[in-house]
Amino acid sequence: MSTTRTHNTLYRDKQHRILGGVCAGLADYFGISRLAVRLLILVSLFMFTLPTIVIYAVAMFFLRDKPEEIDRDAEEKKLWQSMHRSPRDTMGSIRRRFSSMENRIRDMEAYLTSRKYKLDRAFDKLRD
Repeated sequence: MSTTRTHNTLYRDKQHRILGGVCAGLADYFGISRLAVRLLILVSLFMFTLPTIVIYAVAMFFLRDKPEEIDRDAEEKKLWQSMHRSPRDTMGSIRRRFSSMENRIRDMEAYLTSRKYKLDRAFDKLRD
């Protein structure tokens, strides 16, 4: 069975943990700062002490540890974190990237089918 990450899975991040890695895992899942999540948990601890402690303990017990091989590529990690923040913006970014690639492919096709390409190839053959 494969242990690849489905980027919609919540894990405990033991690499960046302070107490169990729950806050670091939440921050990674939602693509926000670990400090912000920790501050929210701290505020919640003062306002709702018992429920916060119980929920945090349950999360520590039930959440799996984040596998080592996850997030090898920083660009991929950034992409998945941005999807958690704003899927619409991420889709726009992906559309722009594909549009840019499509334009480059069109330019290459236009060049390869042009007379200029044939002429350039003829000159290259003469040089060799």
